[in-house]
Amino acid sequence: METIKFMNTKEVAQALGCSLPTARRIMQREDFPLIRVGKNMKVNAEAFDEWTKNRRI
Repeated sequence: METIKFMNTKEVAQALGCSLPTARRIMQREDFPLIRVGKNMKVNAEAFDEWTKNRRI
């Protein structure tokens, strides 16, 4: 069984080299592959990689 890696807001901010508030704004964009778990925002790591390859922030 394959393990799926999810990234939280802090990890997204680190990957993009931006602040936490900026990462939160980016994650709330309509084209971002966001997954909400309660109040927490997550993104599948593979979907994030694909999103960053195909989009300009």
